[in-house]
Amino acid sequence: MRKVIFEDDEMRVISMFDTSKRETALAAVEAVIPLTREDAELSAVVISTAEKLKQIPDADFMELDFETYRLENDEEDEE
Repeated sequence: MRKVIFEDDEMRVISMFDTSKRETALAAVEAVIPLTREDAELSAVVISTAEKLKQIPDADFMELDFETYRLENDEEDEE
């Protein structure tokens, strides 16, 4: 099986939600898919994120570092 690699935009999408479990993050990402239909680029990123979340093993998901992608960190850096 090939290793699942998330792009920066996909990591940002995931980091907006609860990342305590892969299933929780996947459910949240899938829930926003209908809300992104008006923006083709955003929709493509969200859909690819959900597809990758379905493929990645739980153990690999838990090793990902979402903190560097969280918006709160970006806002603190601007101050």
